[in-house]
Formats: sequence, structure tokens, C-alpha cells
Amino acid sequence: MQTTSENYLLDQEKHTYFHRFIAKNGEEFGLRFGTPRDAKALSMIFKEVYGYKYAYPIVYDINHLKRELSNKNKFWIVGELTNNHEIAGFGLIEKKRYIAHASQAVAKKKFHGLGILAKLGAAGVIYVIKMPQFKDVLRLDGETRGLKIGAQNLIRNAGAFPYGLIPAYINYGDKRKFKIDETTPVPPLKEEAAFLYSIIFNKLWRKRDKNVYLLNNGDFIFFYNYVKKMSNKMKKDRLNLERGKKDKGYELYGFSKDLYEGRVSLYGYIKEKSLNNLLKTYHNWRILVWRIPTTQNGIHSMSLALEKGFNIVGYDIGFNNINWTLFDSVILAYYPNGGSHVLKVKCMDENRPLLNKIREIFFSRVN
Repeated sequence: MQTTSENYLLDQEKHTYFHRFIAKNGEEFGLRFGTPRDAKALSMIFKEVYGYKYAYPIVYDINHLKRELSNKNKFWIVGELTNNHEIAGFGLIEKKRYIAHASQAVAKKKFHGLGILAKLGAAGVIYVIKMPQFKDVLRLDGETRGLKIGAQNLIRNAGAFPYGLIPAYINYGDKRKFKIDETTPVPPLKEEAAFLYSIIFNKLWRKRDKNVYLLNNGDFIFFYNYVKKMSNKMKKDRLNLERGKKDKGYELYGFSKDLYEGRVSLYGYIKEKSLNNLLKTYHNWRILVWRIPTTQNGIHSMSLALEKGFNIVGYDIGFNNINWTLFDSVILAYYPNGGSHVLKVKCMDENRPLLNKIREIFFSRVN
């Protein structure tokens, strides 16, 4: 008997389908894993849908896209007509340690409205996360464009729930000729807000600490309660509200940079001197996103973040791994060049309280 892993290799080699379905137009489609020989077809779909303004210009480089399609930690799910093998659309699930990330669900325009993307987002996700390669994965994350209600509905139907909304999070635009280095990010081009979504697996809940510490602040409490309503697993939480500490705090942090998005991601506890240095170093970047653990050590950082002009934009379940105990994080955003007004959003009804709160926060304060 072949294992799922062996079947995965055969799927990639022979283009066999792990799922078939009849679309709304009566034609049969199949889902399979992408291979390097799909690179040209997938790149053409990016061009059709986005022109040359997709967030990452590497999708227009066929050789680079072939390498991406060969990456063992990236699972490209392709939907195609079974009678002539024309590719209708595709999506990507990427594995990074214990977190998987779903992105880039896109379809040719002539196949819009047939339910292709819904199958990629539901049947595709369900199949992939049951594979042996994902046995240690604790959650699956994804972002949707703030203007695309269909994308929000698609990821919601796959079992995800929203946990944040970040203004000006995505930076589209033609970046093919932009010369970047480690200190020169792409400037603002066509910014869009994004909703953050997640599917939390039972393994994460078992490792998650139920003690939650928050700064006693109405905005922090709102985001915690908003996410709590999405999950019965948080009913036994022990919520502790504290004032900002007057001492100098505790420091243990990391960061990463996305040059094409002009975004810096901060993780952990940061003292004021270090934060001032970071804000000075990255003054020409579009956005800094800081995830602060909901522990006692995090209280000082939460207070410091507000003092420096960060605004809370989300609440992330089990994001921080400290000695294999998982702690939640509050998510805050800072805009060195004042881009926080970019908040044109269409949303489903369940996301409206989130949108209203973000509008209240960002339009009542100056960063």
C-alpha cells in the first residue's frame, strides 16, 4: 500500500487528481499539485489578473517560479479542466515550521464564478493539511484583500476566522525594475488593507497557555473579546488586566523584513531604547508590525507601543512559542510615513465590528 507521501510524489509526476468536481457550467475539473512545467501557465494567470502589479515580481520570472514549484515546503494546488488539462486557477500552501500559510488563490477571468477558487480553498486545504508533511503543523494562516468580499468568504468557508485587519498592509505595483538592497524597501505604490485569518488545530490548543495578560485598555480588550467569540476553546481563559509598568521592562525580540512590501515584522518584548533605535533605522519603511506576547513581560511593551504611536490591529492565538508553550500575541502597527489612512474595505457582516473598531482607532489618533 502506498503512503500519502508516496501518492503526493506520484501526483506531482503524473498529474493525477486528488479531487474532482463538476463546476457550475457542467464541466469537470480536477485538483492536483503543481510542477515546474506549470510555471509558464501560472505566470500568465498572474499577468492576466494583476498585470505587472502583483506584490512580488518574482512570479513573472519563469525560472524563479520553476524553483518555487520545486520547493518541498510549498504545495501549489492547481485546478484544471480534466478533458484538455487547461489550468483554470491555483493556490499555494506554504509550510514554515509549525505554521502553514495559504496564499495566492487566483483564477483565469473566464473561469470566474464557477466555484473553482472555492474548491481550491476548501478541498485543497483539507487534503493538504492531512498529509504527513503537516503532522507537526499547528495552524494555517492566510490574508485576504480588504476589497475582496469573495476572498473573505472563500477562506471563511475553509474553516478560518478573522483575527485582525491591518490598513495599508499590502503594497501592489510594478516592482520589476526597482533595485532593492537590505536597506532600501519598495516605496508605497498601490496600498491595500488586509484581513488576517487563521485555522487553529487542536494540537495548538493543547499547547496554548490559558493565562492571558493584557494592558488594561479598551482597544486591547475589544480585540481579545472579538477573537474569543470565534472560539469556544477560549472560554476557560484566565484574563488578567494590568496597568503599564513603570520599570524599564524586559527585552527579548526578533524581527524580519519584507523588502517588496516595505514591511518590518517585530516579535517579542522590546525596551524603549531599542525601540527608538528600530524606529530610527526603519524610518523610510512603509509599516512596522509588532506582535507582543500576552504575558506579564508583555505589559510594558504594550504600553510602550501605544506611547510611541503604534495602534492595535489584531489578536493572534498561540503565535509565540516559548519553550514549546504557546502564548497569544496582540498585533500593533506603526506607519513611519503616515500611511495608516489607507483603509478602503468591503467586508462580510461578521467582519464589520472589526472594521468599525479599526476606523475608530486610526481616524481618532495621529501616528
